[in-house]
Amino acid sequence: MTAYGYSYVSDKGFVAFSRDLSEGAWKSVSIAKYDTPDKGLSASAIDAPHPVIWKLRATWAIAALKRALGSSTLEELDASWDSSQRKLNFRLAEHAESKDPAVQKAAERLRAQLLEGNGTGQTTSDYDQEVDFGRKQIELVKEGAAAADVKKLKIGDLVQEIEETTEALAKGRGRTAGAKRAAAPSIQQREALTACSAAFNGVHDTIAWFIDNTPSGPDRDRLTELQAPFEALLARNPPRAAASKATSPAGAPVAAAAPPAPSGEPSGE
Repeated sequence: MTAYGYSYVSDKGFVAFSRDLSEGAWKSVSIAKYDTPDKGLSASAIDAPHPVIWKLRATWAIAALKRALGSSTLEELDASWDSSQRKLNFRLAEHAESKDPAVQKAAERLRAQLLEGNGTGQTTSDYDQEVDFGRKQIELVKEGAAAADVKKLKIGDLVQEIEETTEALAKGRGRTAGAKRAAAPSIQQREALTACSAAFNGVHDTIAWFIDNTPSGPDRDRLTELQAPFEALLARNPPRAAASKATSPAGAPVAAAAPPAPSGEPSGE
């Protein structure tokens, strides 16, 4: 079986793929008759059309990953966290334009301490990294100059929102305050991510085999349409070395890197 690189796809990427399975060519593929993951496949599934089995396998893999991550609404929790970070970026940018030099300086100090990249770089991290980042922000503004700057800019309400969205994301991720990760959830998440990678690789490989062995025409065109979202997922999650090479200046050396795995742990195909 060909390995297509799904080990480079993050948990976010797989969870978000649920939308792809409900749009485009996959929208007309109904799995309702067979979608009973807790009971397993029924005998009738052996006669189900191939696209139904492919969609079922990908859907069940994603569902298992969601359960391992600790919440079926993890995307919403992440969106709330990202929103609070964007608000902080906007508020500090607004204060940086104040006519009061003291306000400007306070905003500049907090921006340097609390934000990353262009101000929202932290929102592109994986779920666990975002939890760690949010908790670091809260710790930094608890006392000293940072606490005074927060009070001066009157953004205590926003700091509270960041703490709430961070802890909500941590809870959804199966983490508890003050702990990096409980051992059991960590193992479950790693195994679910590996299983998701294997399921997607299997589906992709099977569709590719059908495409290679189907004559040109409507059937092959439909297979290509079904495969397209999987190809797009891989394109959005290339190996780190390949991604770095694509954005590095011509001739600049690029160091090889191991494939990323959410939660800082290795994943498989």
